[in-house]
Amino acid sequence: MNSTKKMFADYRPAESRSDPASRLTADPSSRLLSERRYLNEIELANRWGMSPKTLTRWRGLGKGPVFAKFSKKVAYPMDGPGGVLDFEQRQLYISTSERVKP
Repeated sequence: MNSTKKMFADYRPAESRSDPASRLTADPSSRLLSERRYLNEIELANRWGMSPKTLTRWRGLGKGPVFAKFSKKVAYPMDGPGGVLDFEQRQLYISTSERVKP
């Protein structure tokens, strides 16, 4: 290892040297945020057996489940109103002419 790499190899910020579990339990609201699950476009397309292009088109038309944008990344929340699970529930039918009532 050259001297530059060796000099920075052991450097870690102070918070990363402490027990990582203690940082997670310190603030309950941050723990709740980290538990929220999202699917990316490819994961959702695979789950539903469709092309990711279909989801792209639906976003432009205002169809499909709600989504969040993180810079250029698109993510679909699993839970919550309008999320993936809610959207799937609303797509259930009893017969070809009658939707399942909530």
